[in-house]
Amino acid sequence: MRDIRNSKGKLVCRLDEKAGIVEIVYKGCKTLIRFKSDGTAEIINTEVA
Repeated sequence: MRDIRNSKGKLVCRLDEKAGIVEIVYKGCKTLIRFKSDGTAEIINTEVA
């Protein structure tokens, strides 16, 4: 996964280009956005310990 940072160097998300997944962790919640081959997106929300 590749770290994506904003202009101030803060981690915004992580990107897995091969799998088509964006991972966002914010305030104890992890959101995975998976882009499928049919053009749709799957959103998965989980709590982070």
